[in-house]
Amino acid sequence: MKKLKLTFLLGLNIRWVAHEWLAMYLDRSKFEIDFIVLEPNDPLQYFLAENSVPYQMIPMIDYAATSEVVYQIYHHLKANETDIVHTIFFNGHITGQQAAYYAGVPVRVFTRQHGGIKDKRHDRSKYEMIWDMATNAISQTNKGVPGMIADGIPEEKISVIPTGFDLSLFENIGTERIEKLKAKYQIPKDKFPVIGVVARYVAWKGPQYTLEAFLEVLKTYPNAYLIIAGSQKNIVAQKEKEQANAAKGTYGPAEDAEEIKAKLTQLPNDSYLEVSFEDDLAALYQLFDVFVHVPIDKDVESFGQCFLDAMFSRIPSVVTRSGCVYDFAVHKKHAWIVDYENTPQITEGILQVLADKELSNNMVENAFNMAKTYNIDRQIQSLQNLYLTTYQSITSKVEPG
Repeated sequence: MKKLKLTFLLGLNIRWVAHEWLAMYLDRSKFEIDFIVLEPNDPLQYFLAENSVPYQMIPMIDYAATSEVVYQIYHHLKANETDIVHTIFFNGHITGQQAAYYAGVPVRVFTRQHGGIKDKRHDRSKYEMIWDMATNAISQTNKGVPGMIADGIPEEKISVIPTGFDLSLFENIGTERIEKLKAKYQIPKDKFPVIGVVARYVAWKGPQYTLEAFLEVLKTYPNAYLIIAGSQKNIVAQKEKEQANAAKGTYGPAEDAEEIKAKLTQLPNDSYLEVSFEDDLAALYQLFDVFVHVPIDKDVESFGQCFLDAMFSRIPSVVTRSGCVYDFAVHKKHAWIVDYENTPQITEGILQVLADKELSNNMVENAFNMAKTYNIDRQIQSLQNLYLTTYQSITSKVEPG
């Protein structure tokens, strides 16, 4: 078979290393890859440039620009003679699937990044158009498949391919990297335990309940310290982002951030740290004694990469059964699992994990061994099989007459 031309369409204004892994690990003897980046501030463009991966920036500033962006993508795909298009995130779907369909690209894949459309601001017809034009849909979890079918995505189009991780990034993290972060953020040496949260300030991720639980933890551990990574520290900038983005809500309503920031004011000033973004995420996790991530229902977190980041980092976790956790986790075996929106249970979980070292160590070991199945090699192989088999199936069909 010829080397297939594969184009990814996506855009995000924060670094998402999983997209870099796609560029790094796909088999170049089988695929000739390029990227179309839709978000002008996406750090991925710099990674692609540094690693000589072809890409084109086609900015999609807001939803009103859809037609023009589709037109530009269409001409790129035609000129490139692309065989496979894979879109990620809504802006990639709504532009890339249209452009690929009209350009006659044989294989048109999209990855579902949300739990469902019932609460989305966009009207249903836009989603149905994406599903109709795509040849394949990827769910990142088994749990996500019923919701996709319920929304109307044909079951025969759906494949389950979990996000994969480069495990080497979590190995051999030297003391100097950890100390560098402590110095960077001026973390006091007498702070224990450190409770870690990696979540944007959106209500459905549940950081407000963790803040309430932390206030209770301080009664037992007066020197406890809370690190909230991925926070929106600048609410004014968040409001401007919403106003500029007709498909707003991607990073959470500004009113969510205001509510969560208000809860922070109830904590002692020296008991918490807000981190907007940290590039050395693997080292950041090593600062945590307990990791907490508590989305408010089973569907809101489509995958939840941070769950596995903590497990790879061998940090005991207090979590709700959401995202990928819904597929595998057993209470007290892989993590301390709590009910949704339940501050007392989150508090109990943190205190129990800290008090029972045998339980904590067993959960860490079990979680790490399970998490290893989510490796990048497995994801890449699954993606490549999907691309190749779908291409062969579609192109081998003989037109009647």
